[in-house]
Amino acid sequence: MVWTASIKAGPGRGLLQNIIRAGILAVVIGSIITALLLREEFGASHVGYAAVALSALVASAGIVIPVPALATACTTAIFLNPFLVGIIAGSFETVGELSGYYLGYVGRDALAKSRFYQRMERWMRRRGWLLLFFVSLVPNPVFDLAGIAAGTLRYPIGRFLAVVWVGKVVKFLIFAYACTVGANWLTGVFGISD
Repeated sequence: MVWTASIKAGPGRGLLQNIIRAGILAVVIGSIITALLLREEFGASHVGYAAVALSALVASAGIVIPVPALATACTTAIFLNPFLVGIIAGSFETVGELSGYYLGYVGRDALAKSRFYQRMERWMRRRGWLLLFFVSLVPNPVFDLAGIAAGTLRYPIGRFLAVVWVGKVVKFLIFAYACTVGANWLTGVFGISD
């Protein structure tokens, strides 16, 4: 099944799409600029859940800025509620993934010649939700290509966000609880008390 948007020619239809595109782009750019300006102020010990949210958002919104979202979630889960850390990190990383979706939505010319991208697009056409779930569940750099393919194919944004959110939240919950259990085990092994 191919998910394509049927664009009906009508007054205001193109304007609405351009407003949506500009809105998504403004949110992503604003988030990245805010993160860059405030990067020295944010640390897990200072702001807790906000650090988790910001690192997850920035890590997924751009591949140029190296932000260790999993490390931040792991570290904060030891000191904060791991369930909330997983939910917050997964939710904000999902929002950040709209940047790849947006790139695909407005045009894929730069990637269209890549064999890997073409393969990703074929997989997206066949089993879009399954591909999105698995690439969002496993930490990897491939998600950006899957997001671009989803945008290119006009995969419904509601489905995109729902499937990606489930995968990202499950991923971060696993990491948060694993880090908490691991830290507790290590403190027990070495006899370190709080």
